[in-house]
Amino acid sequence: MNLVKNVQESFNLYVKNFVLLVLASLIAGVISVVTLGILAGPVIGGLLILGLKLIRGEKGDLNELFAHFDQFLPTLVATLLLWGASIVVYIIGNIPVIGWIANFVVNPVLFLLYFLTIGFIVEQNRPPLQAIQRSIACFAGEWAQLWLYSFAMLLIGGIGYFIFLIGAVLTIPFGMIGMTLAYQQLSGKEPVPFKLEKQILQKAGIGLAVLLVIGVICTLFGTGRSSSIRRRTDLGVTSKILSRVTGGQIEIDQKGGRFKIGDLSFGSGLPENFPKDIPIYPRAEVDGFIGGKDDKLSGSTTILTSKDSAGEIYDYYIKNLENKGWSVTPQDLGEMKMINFQKGNRSGVITINPKETECDILIGLTVE
Repeated sequence: MNLVKNVQESFNLYVKNFVLLVLASLIAGVISVVTLGILAGPVIGGLLILGLKLIRGEKGDLNELFAHFDQFLPTLVATLLLWGASIVVYIIGNIPVIGWIANFVVNPVLFLLYFLTIGFIVEQNRPPLQAIQRSIACFAGEWAQLWLYSFAMLLIGGIGYFIFLIGAVLTIPFGMIGMTLAYQQLSGKEPVPFKLEKQILQKAGIGLAVLLVIGVICTLFGTGRSSSIRRRTDLGVTSKILSRVTGGQIEIDQKGGRFKIGDLSFGSGLPENFPKDIPIYPRAEVDGFIGGKDDKLSGSTTILTSKDSAGEIYDYYIKNLENKGWSVTPQDLGEMKMINFQKGNRSGVITINPKETECDILIGLTVE
């Protein structure tokens, strides 16, 4: 699996279907959180099927999220089993040094296995245990490349938590489409049968039990490392590992608010080359940006938030874009509002999405 090529293809799909993927991921996330994960399986499965349709060039819509509740029970069983494994890893993660290594190694594996398992259940109608076994076999066949790919998608999907206040809403769909692409490539292959010897399983079980006991003790007495230290260590080690393995320069700078992998970049503030003829709403905070290929504006998205109403922001942009020579096509979609604008070979879309206490403003740009 070509890491950089797959990341680039994921980004192209993400940009092409930006609004749909953000809305779908937001809805799936809200349903998963509100139901305490009980409905996570079928809606994540719907999200994955939606991604598969987009990858194949088919038309997808939000109704896909609600089309797989017939798989509620098997996806719930798989979700509980893999979440149980995540809880074990979390407890072991409180052990100094060993815990950090365990988190670093295992979390990308569980992230990949979850997406593959849900895909095998929802798309191929496999029973939960069989789906998990098939996912493990797929991972074992290309474990090094798949671990690195999953790690990169997990990092990109969660980098919004480090850089943006609302970044997770924008970066999680990117990680999701990346994992869907991995499932699409792996689901059609017949993996090499994978089975561990009984003796190895017994030793692994004993070792896991010992680590779990130590992890519980560390959790109770608070001897684990702080999250802030872990975060700084994770970002530093991540940039070095990804740079060495991919052969490219991978930059992750939490203080500077910039993250770059291959041709893609994320950062806080405005992009350096942001057009001067596109106004920034005066009572908005700039949370960050997702850069286009080679730091070009085409394909970039800038994220702002404001406590003003969606109507005020909407009226401001219609008036000021027209004053700066843009051809404007407003779309009032009720609570959410969109404005398409064009000038010469440049075009873009502004999406204004009201939340409980503020509005998210997304400015996407394209250069033909």
